[in-house]
Amino acid sequence: MPDHPSLTAPRVELPPFRPVATMDPYKPCWCGSGTKYKWCHHRREQAPKINPFEIEQRITQASREGGCSHPDPVADPCQGDVIRSHTVQRNGGLKQIAENGHVLTVKPLMKGLMEMQGEAWPRPVGTGKASVFPGFCERHDRELFKPVEGSTLPLDAEHAFLLAYRAIAYERHAKDAQLRATELQRDMDGGRPLFNQAIVQRMLRDTLFGIRMGYADIARTKDEFDRRLMSGDRSGFHFLAVRFDGLLPMVACTSFHAELDFDGNRLQRLGHGDAPFELVTLTVTAFQGRTVAVFGWIGDADGPAARLVSSFAAIADDGKADALLRLLFVQTDNIFLRPSWWEGLDEADQKRLVGQVMAGTTAVPRLDGALEAGAGPLLSAAVIETVEG
Repeated sequence: MPDHPSLTAPRVELPPFRPVATMDPYKPCWCGSGTKYKWCHHRREQAPKINPFEIEQRITQASREGGCSHPDPVADPCQGDVIRSHTVQRNGGLKQIAENGHVLTVKPLMKGLMEMQGEAWPRPVGTGKASVFPGFCERHDRELFKPVEGSTLPLDAEHAFLLAYRAIAYERHAKDAQLRATELQRDMDGGRPLFNQAIVQRMLRDTLFGIRMGYADIARTKDEFDRRLMSGDRSGFHFLAVRFDGLLPMVACTSFHAELDFDGNRLQRLGHGDAPFELVTLTVTAFQGRTVAVFGWIGDADGPAARLVSSFAAIADDGKADALLRLLFVQTDNIFLRPSWWEGLDEADQKRLVGQVMAGTTAVPRLDGALEAGAGPLLSAAVIETVEG
């Protein structure tokens, strides 16, 4: 199959950004909010300054709002409230790596970012709060994912599909919450001169552009998974699952664009062209003291997602655990760590991993060689089972 069109397509250019000191009060504001200037940036420099922790509270509240992700609540009605669904089973993967009921998360808090100069260092979180999102009603969370919540996990297409479906549902919620959270930051330039207002609003515009593009991809992919969930037809769904001989110190659940492979090859270039982008899901959890990692995707047999997973499969078995660690730190913040393992790392290794957490944001570009093995491995484990389909 030929390379993805985005690799040769031009970068998508945003419209010119032209902040002005004054304008027609009844026209849409220069900032792009869609609100009339009179009710937006008119006299914004005289507005009270917003406490960043107040913004964080709004963002936190936005992330707690959700709904059931089941595609057909009419034919298969919801029951009970929308709950805080775990993306990684609490009494399985999380419990097995927890210490004193806690794991470490790299999801940042404002206070931590300010104290650590913008770096997202791991912090403790209870297993009851780790990996949760308001994504399903009580009934659908219980019944839909019952096959992957037991004490064992067969590595087959059906179980891989359910893990992938949960990852897709989580990422759609995360993107929706990210959109709402970014919109909530529009008034954070209150009390500042036009120059600073322009910096803030341009950053928000660029961020929103990327989030909206990502949301379109995840929504399209969720629709494809929904059709297969309801029909029972799993054609076009592919997976690779590996089981290790022991317990790795991390669990995770995520879906992301297949941008790079483990050999440093660029697979897709986000923000270039208008071709649909492929996503791949990855769940890392544990059953009976053994870690399993399950990739899942819907796409061409030789498309970007398949190429990424093939490059992982080609890694020697004793290098796969370390490769997973690199991939997760580069691609997601929905990763959770065993505290004693993290504390036992050298400071240089900790800094190297923390430096990858913000990769792919407007502040930190994702470099071509991000997934390649660098310094000595931080993890090693034998693979005892591999299944693909």
